[in-house]
Amino acid sequence: MTWSFWSDEERWFLPRTLGFGYSLNLKHVARKLGWIRHTARSASPESVGPGQGEDRVESRHDRLRRQADESKYEVRQ
Repeated sequence: MTWSFWSDEERWFLPRTLGFGYSLNLKHVARKLGWIRHTARSASPESVGPGQGEDRVESRHDRLRRQADESKYEVRQ
């Protein structure tokens, strides 16, 4: 049984698992406050073909590393 107050859905309120009404999605609240990170739902870009990994959520660390690697080869004038 999954609990409705800790769901991966991107909604503030979810139907309750047991009973009537709605519950506040605490996982969504924690993501909005920055307490937890989004999980990457798709496979890593190395394991998928080209053009299939664009919807992957990129962490701040990964984005900074990619930008640093790209800037190594820029020609400054």
